[in-house]
Amino acid sequence: MILQNFTQVELVRGFLSFIFVVISFIIGTKISLNYFHYKVKQYLTLGLSWIFLSASWWWPTFNFIFLLFFNLGLDNFTYLILANVFIPIAILCWIYSFSTLVYPHFKTQIMIAFSVICIPYEILLIIFLIINPELVGVEISPNIIQRTPLTFYFAIFAIVIAFTTGIIFAKKSMNSEDPKIRWKGRFLLIAFIFFTFGAAMDSFSWENLILVFIIRLLLILSSINYYLGFFLPDSFADRLIKE
Repeated sequence: MILQNFTQVELVRGFLSFIFVVISFIIGTKISLNYFHYKVKQYLTLGLSWIFLSASWWWPTFNFIFLLFFNLGLDNFTYLILANVFIPIAILCWIYSFSTLVYPHFKTQIMIAFSVICIPYEILLIIFLIINPELVGVEISPNIIQRTPLTFYFAIFAIVIAFTTGIIFAKKSMNSEDPKIRWKGRFLLIAFIFFTFGAAMDSFSWENLILVFIIRLLLILSSINYYLGFFLPDSFADRLIKE
């Protein structure tokens, strides 16, 4: 399919989703690989959580690529899997990192609480996908799938959890006596605000070109800020501190 066959909204949505997913995968992988250097599990789960949080945008990315190069779109069932199955895994990875770094004495209790929510939901989701995928999502227009109340409210739950715990995590860094860590906290704060707003807005099916562009731009910027929140280059940090 040539570019002219895409509407402006489809082109912007597909291309910027591709950019967001690629950046998220690179950043998540780079963070995770630090586990093998430092032998700290949190690096692995911090990286995986960001990769899996971007999973909701894998389908528009792959669908755009397949349509562009092979004139073949992905089916709705693939969307339902990519957009939903990885969210509980992302939440558990993030909560493990968060509880270990912020509330280490309550890590077990926190992990149990979220496992009780996420694991049954994941099992129920897989069962619904097998017996009746329309219990997970329905097509409302070409290339636009709307979540059912079950998956919609869980997605909102995931966004709220990511935002709340992200703000707590960022504030802890911002209260540090080390100016570099304070700047890391600020970048994390920006990352979670941008991601929360972008993901929440994207939970609805927008066809407005400007809104689609702004939403994807916020998601891309959230990935960059997330990375800076953990790996702020010394030269950049020195410039920020001096200013």
